[in-house]
Amino acid sequence: MSLLVAPTLAFGQAKKPLTSDDLIQMKKAGFDEQTMIRAIEANGVSIDTSLQGLLALKNSGLGGAVINSALSAAAPKSPPVSAAIEPNGLPDEVGLYLARAGTLVAVQPEVVNFKTGGMLKAVATYGIAKAKFNGTVRGEKSSIQVTSPIEVVLRCQDGTAPSEYQLVMLEAKKDHREFTAGRAGLTGASMGLDKSAIALKFDKIGKNTYKTQISVLKRGEYGFLAPGAVSTSNMASSGKMYTFRVTE
Repeated sequence: MSLLVAPTLAFGQAKKPLTSDDLIQMKKAGFDEQTMIRAIEANGVSIDTSLQGLLALKNSGLGGAVINSALSAAAPKSPPVSAAIEPNGLPDEVGLYLARAGTLVAVQPEVVNFKTGGMLKAVATYGIAKAKFNGTVRGEKSSIQVTSPIEVVLRCQDGTAPSEYQLVMLEAKKDHREFTAGRAGLTGASMGLDKSAIALKFDKIGKNTYKTQISVLKRGEYGFLAPGAVSTSNMASSGKMYTFRVTE
């Protein structure tokens, strides 16, 4: 896949947060839960998160999914960390950065834990049904929200290529995000991340520093898996991932 590298990251303009009254009015107007959740994600919220405030939302008929989404949006977010920049304008520390209004913002890595699921089924079927190696990241959503196109700058360690950082789409669960890292049966294991990873082309812009613009991502949760995260197929392991959420 060939991706052009040029414009800076496009972020949505500031919008008026939704209040509890706004959410209740949307419910009375017949909006479905998915539409309300998307409105919360797009605008943010300014709601009363006390017990009384939450009871008022529940008693108005709002479902748990909408209330949980509002609570997630109302939770305090860690401020973005400005990158340490060399005189040539490039980051001087290993990591992944997003370009924002001409400034590089460091994306803080999150811990990825790998676990095996479906092993009993694999044993029962003599390895015909393969167990999955799932990578999981805590939290239903990334704290970093972006809109397409997304401009990424990557500073690699010595001897590491940008292709070793693999971009994957994450499936949001109740309290975590996950992806399938590979499969294994009694006859062996195969790591399937390469098949599910999103192909990217990086341009070198400095020593161990690369840049790409991503304009093909649909709405959802994503993460760059750092190299060396998955070590073996028969024991638990962990790694790190740089995550973000595409809102539109």
